[in-house]
Order: sequence, then structure tokens, then C-alpha cells
Amino acid sequence: MKRIFPLTIIIAALLSACSPGGDWLNYEDPKIEYSDLPSLDYTFKGVWTVDDIKGDETYSRILIDFKSKNLISCGTFPYATIMEALFPEVKVAKICDNSAESGTPSPEEDLWEQTVMSHGTNLCLMSSLGIPYRCIGISEQSIYLEMKPDMTYGILYLPFVVTKDNGTLMAVMLTVAPTESTALLDRDGASFSNRLTVTQVETIIDGQSEIKRLNPTMQLRFTSIEKVK
Repeated sequence: MKRIFPLTIIIAALLSACSPGGDWLNYEDPKIEYSDLPSLDYTFKGVWTVDDIKGDETYSRILIDFKSKNLISCGTFPYATIMEALFPEVKVAKICDNSAESGTPSPEEDLWEQTVMSHGTNLCLMSSLGIPYRCIGISEQSIYLEMKPDMTYGILYLPFVVTKDNGTLMAVMLTVAPTESTALLDRDGASFSNRLTVTQVETIIDGQSEIKRLNPTMQLRFTSIEKVK
């Protein structure tokens, strides 16, 4: 099969997150029959890092279907490590990242729901749901992915609620830059890495919002340890 180099802009977007080797196949190359490429469904055990701080181990599932869509989901995001990196002075008692499954929501679940709704449910990332990605490059060994941006706003959010040790509730909303958030998957399932780039953090306490731009940006990285499925 004939190889061609990808567009320069694609190379630049991935170099900081992945270190692809060899020539790439352009995803838009009409000579490539993507209908012939098999779907891939892998689950990896791995570890999060937030900048240089090691976080918790968790699981991530990657579903690649060239004929429809590509999804990446994870067991959880590294919320505690994010708090350690951004707000080391805050003593965290509990973290909430979802709504009530049934019955009356707790105060932190209610605040999480309000925060998500105020920013747009369709713009918020949730660990329980697959995040859409698009394929931006293929080599003989690897698949290169980029998080799909919202068509209108071009950004996505990562929400969670912190209960401080004094009982105060604080909603945290991270702004994620999709086109700077990339993933690299070995086609044989040998390894997987994923990077989320955070450009801004918003905190909300008692209805009062504070926004801080992050310069440099914060990097949330998932690196596989082993394939489990």
C-alpha cells in the first residue's frame, strides 16, 4: 500500500502528545478502503497523571469503528489529583462526579446537576459515557485520535463537586481544549495513551464564580499498564 505523509498541521498537533514513528497514512486518502478495516474494542488498565503528579489507577475502554464513530471511556477521571495540583490548600472530604441514580439527590449531587445544566449537558464530559473522538492519522502500527470539539462552542467541560472538610461545597468546572486533546492506540492492543489539555478552571461556591486561565495549560494523561480485554 502506498504511504503518504500527513498534513503538517496534523503532525504539529500530535507531536506534543504522541511520538509517532515512520510514515503515516492520511485519513482522507481515497486509496484506503476504511470499510475493510476491522473494528477495534480494547480495555486497558492504566494510571492517570496530572502534570507531574501521579494519580489513581483506573480502566479505559476504546472502541474504534471506522464506519461510524470512535469512543473512549474511562472508569474515572483523576479528580483528587487535579485538586492536589490546582488547590493544594483545600482539604477534600469527598468528591462527586454524577447525579443521583434514584430518589432525592444529595446536596453535592444537586450542585453537580445544576452546574452541568448551566454549562450545557451536551458540553460536559462524564466518565460513565463514551467521549467521541475522530481519527486524524493511521500508520501500520498505530491509530492517532483527537477529541471531537463541539460544533458551536469548540470547547468541552469536565465538572465535579468537592466537599471540603468543613462541609463547604465547591463546584469545579475544567475547560478542555478538544483539538489539543489526543490519543494514541496501538492497533494490536499493545498500548494506549490519552491526553486531555485543560485551559481554564472555574470554581463556584455559594453561587459565586471565580475563573482562572491556566498558563501553562494542565495536562491530564492516561497511560496504559496492561490490556485486560
